[in-house]
Amino acid sequence: MSGFFKGFSIKITLLAVLALMTLVVYSYFITDEVVTRITDAQMTKVDGRFMIATEYRPFVNYDARYRLKFDSGTVQNDAIKLRDKYVRIKKYGWRIPLFSMYENVVSIEEIKPGKNGDQ
Repeated sequence: MSGFFKGFSIKITLLAVLALMTLVVYSYFITDEVVTRITDAQMTKVDGRFMIATEYRPFVNYDARYRLKFDSGTVQNDAIKLRDKYVRIKKYGWRIPLFSMYENVVSIEEIKPGKNGDQ
């Protein structure tokens, strides 16, 4: 009988580890939105990536083949045009300062004052 519980506990442990790994991967790849104001954006690349500074936090903007995102130049141009305006940024990834990791911007759209109760 104790052999049954030992095998059962190993299966439960492996299932828990698999569920945790799935949550971690899910949290990185799923797109999220944030409403903020762009404070700076330039067409100059830093370490091969465009940077977008906002009141919320800095973001990067680069092409990601695995997400079929090939329009980083267009997104960066939109960020420059929308500087000092409130925008809705769709982004994914993690911000980890220790590793200089930034969230990648997928798209930017301007928020008009009073639209849907935003700003």
